[in-house]
Order: sequence, then C-alpha cells, then structure tokens
Amino acid sequence: MNRFYISLLCTLYFVLCTFPLAAQPEQPAPKWAARSSRAVVSVLTYDQKKELLHSGTGAYITADGVCVADYALFRDAYSAAVVGQDGKRYEVERILGADDMYGAVRFRVAAKKVDCLSVALSTASAEGQAVYAMAFGKSAPVSMPCTRIEKKDIVEDAYAYLTLAAELPEKYTGAMLFTQDGDFIGIVQKPVGGRSYAIDSRFAAALQVEAIARRADALALQNIHIATGLPESQEEALVYLYFKSRSANNDEYMDLCNLFLTTWPDCAEGYLRRATPLMDLQRFDDADRDLQTYLRLASDPAQAHANVAQAIATKLTYQREAPYEKWNFDTVLSHLDTALSLSTDSVQQTDFLLQKAQVLMAKPDPQGALDIYDQLLSGPHRSPALLYAASLAHAQLDHPADVQIALLDSALALFPDPLPEEAANYVMRRGQLRASQGQFRQAVLDYNQYCYLKNNRVSAVFYYERSQVEVEARMYQQALDDLDLALEKAPNEALYHLEKSAVLLRVNEIDRCIESVQKALTLNPQMSDGHRILGYALIQKGDKQNGRKELERAIELGDETAQDLIDKYAK
Repeated sequence: MNRFYISLLCTLYFVLCTFPLAAQPEQPAPKWAARSSRAVVSVLTYDQKKELLHSGTGAYITADGVCVADYALFRDAYSAAVVGQDGKRYEVERILGADDMYGAVRFRVAAKKVDCLSVALSTASAEGQAVYAMAFGKSAPVSMPCTRIEKKDIVEDAYAYLTLAAELPEKYTGAMLFTQDGDFIGIVQKPVGGRSYAIDSRFAAALQVEAIARRADALALQNIHIATGLPESQEEALVYLYFKSRSANNDEYMDLCNLFLTTWPDCAEGYLRRATPLMDLQRFDDADRDLQTYLRLASDPAQAHANVAQAIATKLTYQREAPYEKWNFDTVLSHLDTALSLSTDSVQQTDFLLQKAQVLMAKPDPQGALDIYDQLLSGPHRSPALLYAASLAHAQLDHPADVQIALLDSALALFPDPLPEEAANYVMRRGQLRASQGQFRQAVLDYNQYCYLKNNRVSAVFYYERSQVEVEARMYQQALDDLDLALEKAPNEALYHLEKSAVLLRVNEIDRCIESVQKALTLNPQMSDGHRILGYALIQKGDKQNGRKELERAIELGDETAQDLIDKYAK
C-alpha cells in the first residue's frame, strides 16, 4: 500500500511539473492587495488628435508621482494621463525612460503625494513560486488571477525575466505582478506561444534618459511624442542638452533647458545653453538676463566672457534682420577684451585673440584682424589655419592676389606630404586666386588636386566651375568632360546644358551644340544666351530663317549681342 501511494504521488508531481498550470480564476484578493491597489492606476494614452489610443495598467513607484507601465501603451502617444481608484486624474508630464525590447516605460505625472509600491530589492521569486497579477479593472484594480513562475532568466546582467506557467488573458498585459507576500516583482507582458512573461520591476524602475543612449533606447523614446526628462546626473544632463541642441526644435530644447535649470539652478552652463534658443525666438531681454547670470555664476570668468562674446557674435551674424540695441560687434569686442585681461593662460589668450580677429573680420575691420594674425604669425602659433585666415584678411583689404597666394603656399608647406584631405580647401582657394590672375593652367592643376584630396566626392557645381577654368585654359575636351560629369549629378540644370552647347560651338560641333542648347531651352525657355547660341548654330547649318527667329527672340529677352549677329550673318 505504501508503495502504491508513493507511486501515485510521484505521478502527480510529474504531471504538475510537466504541464503548465492554467491561471486560477479571479479570486478573493490577498490581505495586502487593498494597500497595493491604491498605487495601481489606469493609464490612458492619446494620439495627435487627442483621441484615445490605448488604455491599460500602471503603478506608482514613488510618492511624488513616478510610475511604470507597459511600453506598448505609450508607443505613438502624444499625451497621456493616469486615473486612480479614487478617481483622481493626473496628466503625464515627462517620460523618464523607455525600453521597447522588454516592454517597459517609466514616467512622471503631475501628482504631489500618492501611495506607491515598493519595488523588490533583489531578483526575487523562485521557480515554482505562486504569483498574482493585479490589473486595473473598470473602476478599481481588484482583478487578480494566480499562477506560478515556471522559469526565471537573467537579462541585462541583473534583472529577472519570468516565464509564467499560464497564459494570462489579454487584459492582464501590463498588469503588476506580486508574490504571495505582496512584493512587487514585475510587469506582465503580452502572451506568446501559450505563456505569459514578466519583466523585473527593478528593470522598469531603473529606466532613465541617457546622454548617449543605445540606438534601440533612443528609438523607443522617439516613438513616444511626450516630453522627455533629463539624465539624473548634472554632467550627463549637460551632454544630453548638447546633443539635443543639434536635433530638437527651439520649443523642445527650451523646455529641456528650463527643466535643467529647475533641477540645477546654480549651474552656470545651463543659463548659457538657454540663451541660444531665447535668441532664436528673439526674446533678447531674457537671453541677456541669462547671459548675465551665466557670467555671475561661472567658475572661469575669462572663458565665460569669451563664451558670451561668441553667443552674441553668432546672433549678430545670423540674425541681422532682428537688431537688439544692447548688442553690437563693439559689445562682443568688449567681452573679448575683458576675457584677455582676466586670462593668465597663454593658450587661452591665443584662442581669445583668434576669436577677436574673427569678430573684427565680421565687423568688418580686416586691418584690425590682420594686425592680430601678423602678431600671432610672428610667434610660436604659426599654423595652416592662421595663414589661411591671414590670406582672407588680405583679400578683404583688396591686397594683391600674389600676397594671398604666397600665404596659401606657406600654409600648404606646413602640411605633411602627401597632403591630407584637410588641405583641400587651401588648394581650392589657391586655384581660384590663380584663375583670377589669368594663371588658368596652374589653376586647373589646383582644381585637380582638390578633387583628388576629396577622393572625387565633389558636387556638380565643382565640375561646372572647373570647366569654366578649363575653357579659359583652352582645354576644351576636359571642359566638356567636366560638364558631362556635372550633368550626371544635375541633369535638369539648364545652365550646364547651355555651357556645354557654348563649348561645343567653340570646337565647331554644331549638331551636338544644337542638341545641347535645345535641352537647355526646354528646361528654361527664357535664357537669352540659349536663343542666341541656337540662332547662330542654325545659321552655321545653313538655316538662316530659323536662325534669325532665334536671334530675334534673344533680343526680345534682352540679349545685347544678337543684333550684331543678325547684321553680320542673317540679313
């Protein structure tokens, strides 16, 4: 008899361990449920038209309104709110972290003090342990089926990923998962293959915005159109602001700057960062106040004055149409002079002098800039960039091109051999100057070297400009080749077809000339040069009647030489 019972017990154990247990029906809640249910809320998300997108379950995990929920609720949402069993509704203010892979999101609502769950402190839960799923029902979170943990895996080196023994109904996706003792251990995910799963509550609670996020995490946040929070450390938050300044619009970036300064009101850098979008929005008084606060709080006064100078100079350069009486280039120069007087570091002083020279060039005071460049060139700071800048100052002063070319030669001599790609712009500038001096074949060599240094990664405009120099150098076939390359990149640019027809006319390729200029006129019938070239080409083909019509059309469009061609060839 004993053997029979032992055999029966073994069989029952085998069946229980081999086959998944179905979730037990909703049943009377455990004693701790009433307390925990006060922290479980209904989550409502809305689309761009403010229409309901999703509804589901979330839970407060801090008393000041930080919640966690299933990520799927928030995908593509533009706004959201939570409603507790007390009927109080709070709008979602910020997304604090999101993960699409394991399906969790952390966010903050506009609540001051709420009941909250205590997130389990360890990778709790053993395999076989009973667990309860608490979902927010129609009016209160009382729906609690019971199942058990079938398997526990570790993800992200620290967090439990739980396989449950039952497939919970769809309405429990996003439900909060508890142990028999009421420990909050996970968030239930959508069932797959006859099983439900749950991600560790600690994983959801640890989600945050990161300064340099993984691509997947960044996409998860991008797919939620609700304002995000900031990284939790000041240093990371500043890095995050830097990246956002390059991608966010002014309103979004301003919102993040305001949040930063609310969190760290004594951080000087935050006021400098906020001044930029304030300038873009033409709120110049507010920007000026932020710059003054930045100067007051900055730990390096010299660098601070230089940074303020840079911010104002940027405004003066790119927002000329919106003047502000407090700011002009003399204001910028005053800040730079202050920076120079406060600095005791020679490298820093050199940077400030270069910045001052750039401002003088923009003012414009090219002679003042050249004086600074000459001062620096006579010291240990001689560099290709400095020589290049000096050549531009000479150009603005209309000094001879030979002087500018000599400076560029000196700049190029400072580069290693073979020249790096960094030298490409120096070579191009020299080529343009040589062309202006009638040194066309030497200019073509510079254009060729520029193309080589750029590894042929050049635009249609480059090929067009080189073709113009090649025509002047009587290198007609090279010019035609370049115009063909330009047309490969910009086949609908009428000017390139027109220039090609002009070169073909020079080499007496009349049929090809007519074909090319007709393409130009198809793209732009108002080109007087095109009608003149076509008229002359037709006359050369013996078609004086149509040639004269084209020349007369060129005259109608303002061409001043077509009449001479009529008098000479089409009377």
